[in-house]
Amino acid sequence: MKNALLAITVCLTAVGCGTTTTNPSVAKTAASTFTITKLQTTGKSTAELDQANQKLLEEKLEEVLNFCLPRLSGYEQASVDQAKNAYWLSMSGLIAGSVLGPALTAANATSNASSIAALSGWAGATNFAGQSLKTSGLSGSSIAETRNAIIKNVKDAVAIASDGSKSFEDRSGALMRARSECIIYEIAVPSIPQAN
Repeated sequence: MKNALLAITVCLTAVGCGTTTTNPSVAKTAASTFTITKLQTTGKSTAELDQANQKLLEEKLEEVLNFCLPRLSGYEQASVDQAKNAYWLSMSGLIAGSVLGPALTAANATSNASSIAALSGWAGATNFAGQSLKTSGLSGSSIAETRNAIIKNVKDAVAIASDGSKSFEDRSGALMRARSECIIYEIAVPSIPQAN
């Protein structure tokens, strides 16, 4: 029974701690200057200038989307990884405290006292650890909530930027806001620093 208990504990620990997360650092492109200047070249008709400015806005929109996509997609995986780790930590405590501990108690409480104490301690510690992860924003849900809020802001800005009835200034300002949201995302999402 003790060998089975030890094997189960080792397996649960390995599963819960076996996944690694990679936290991308802030990309150098995040600090690069991003500008959109309205074309006002003399010698072109208003229609030609409008068409050139429309093309400029479309190119800048594509640039912003290409800038944001890898950031937001990368953190989706981080959210999933953190949520899985928190889940397996919680499940190992649940099994230790509600299945294995009572089974050992029923088998022979006196001879299994040390194992029962260890499993009860593990169950309590995982509960505390899970709450600590949640409080510090490392349970996966915090990343998902932050990501969803930023995606909503980017979506709203892109809706303005792609609306041809808006002025150039409104559309270019919206593109700047969308890009800024993607930069802020890297700062707003908590992560565990990786040791080098």
